[in-house]
Amino acid sequence: MGKRKRMLAAVFSWVLLTSALGGCAGKQEMETPAQAPAQSGEETGGQENGSGQDLYIIDVMAPNTVIDNSMDTTIGKYIADEFGIGFNFVAYAGDIQEKQALMLAGGDYNEIQYMQYQNVVQQYVDAGALLNLDDYKELLPDFYERFADVIPYWRAASRDGGLYKWETQTPREVDTQLPHLDVMVRTDVLEFYGWPNLVTASDWKEFLTKAVKDFPTTYDGQATVGLTVPMAESWGLQGVVPIGYEKGETYVAVGNDYYTYNTLTEQFEDYLLNPEARESFQFFNDLYQAGILDEECFTDTADITLQKMSCGVPVAVWYMSWNNKAANQALTEAGHSEMSYIEMPFQLDSQAGQPYSTPAVYSYPYLSFGLTKNCKDPERILKFINWCCTEEGQLLLQSGIEGVHYTVEDGKRVATDLRMQCTTDVETGKKEGLMDIPPMECLPCCMTYAQDGQPYNLYDEQAYRDEIGLSERQKEAYEALGWTNSNQWWKEHFKPVDVGYAQSCALDTTSDLGKVGAKMVETRTKYTASLIMAENFETVWEELIEEYDKLDHETVIDAMNENLAAYTGK
Repeated sequence: MGKRKRMLAAVFSWVLLTSALGGCAGKQEMETPAQAPAQSGEETGGQENGSGQDLYIIDVMAPNTVIDNSMDTTIGKYIADEFGIGFNFVAYAGDIQEKQALMLAGGDYNEIQYMQYQNVVQQYVDAGALLNLDDYKELLPDFYERFADVIPYWRAASRDGGLYKWETQTPREVDTQLPHLDVMVRTDVLEFYGWPNLVTASDWKEFLTKAVKDFPTTYDGQATVGLTVPMAESWGLQGVVPIGYEKGETYVAVGNDYYTYNTLTEQFEDYLLNPEARESFQFFNDLYQAGILDEECFTDTADITLQKMSCGVPVAVWYMSWNNKAANQALTEAGHSEMSYIEMPFQLDSQAGQPYSTPAVYSYPYLSFGLTKNCKDPERILKFINWCCTEEGQLLLQSGIEGVHYTVEDGKRVATDLRMQCTTDVETGKKEGLMDIPPMECLPCCMTYAQDGQPYNLYDEQAYRDEIGLSERQKEAYEALGWTNSNQWWKEHFKPVDVGYAQSCALDTTSDLGKVGAKMVETRTKYTASLIMAENFETVWEELIEEYDKLDHETVIDAMNENLAAYTGK
């Protein structure tokens, strides 16, 4: 304990020093090993740390990279001191599943490999690229205990029942973690129209039609658009346009693929033939024909969408709720906080008045990670992974360092000013390694309650989230809407649904039916832009269905339901 106290004191001193040197605008470059990182799996040699071992740097391709190197963060420095482990996080722009397939084919996958969705995990398992964690079970007692309820879902990725992966950000049991990803809207426009509570597609169409006429330009003279969405992202055209289907009672998403899950029948259905998916396509077509949808959205990436939000160009933004903070900060710095965005709900007209079903997230294949046969020192890494699963580990990764990021008062964790700054300032969050979602995504983190009864992540407490996470303008907006907190509508309307193994039933992508499934997604994606821009929606829809019916899509969905029955015994 003496060594740890000395280390904490040193870290605290470092925090105070860098805080004094400046905030976001005057960020100082620190001379750390991150400026000249070792190659993946390479021990740096000679660098002292509390673990008594040389620093071991691991490259990880991550889906939402916000930090380049763990050693740039206070939490990462703690981990390096205690365990001698650091991470380089590698971003990838493009079709990440295609990249993961190329890495597998070339054998140049990372030591800890990110695999997006179950189908990619199956490819890595079948190729023999992953280590079976069961062979190291004696090193992972806390890991197996913490994830006992969800490990059976993770095993579903393998034919032999072995455990070849872990998923992060799961399970999610804190109600503030219920996913929204609905519509972000400018508060000045809401205020102009008397703070309407918008929900249905018709509500939004009427509102946006008026808004583009009454707010033709932004504060700097740019032309305003009604609604935008980054369709140039790999997940853009493929999935976010028809996802109106998941805003009602009947259907939930269990993967951005060729199937949806009917919560009432507990069966898979064809994604494209889902009537609510078609209604969602129609919604976007209506917006386009009315001149409300951003014509540039088909070539916009997420970065460009954020740039537009940062100037208030779109009145509303579909899906990208995680951009609110950065966009609002830019608007405030420009002197236009009145234009700040808040998130509001969306439901199709056919869903009006229905509860909003959402999967109780016990499995999240989108964030699958595994230890590969390229790993230089599996035991060392797995011992660290196991520590991450202890109470101490989860608290560090999500709440930070006691005495630095939080204090304990009457048995309750209370955020320090520095921890609050991690929520209010993006650069501070990056520097500390503490954000709304833990930025070291390859490490197992569960969105649940700690032994003290609080969420591991202090940001997941509703009162903290709103008090610290919302700007004064956002608080004013929710109060004007008559909401008691920013999560009120969803908490009142959400219907959590246990989808069990439905998130683990994807067909083997190398099988004949798996290849048909891929063609089903490809065909839907190919026609998405045409459906949105079609002057005659029915004509293009019929053309799409004619091509789609050339595929054996009914047999694919039947096979999915057979897989589900095999898992559940129903």
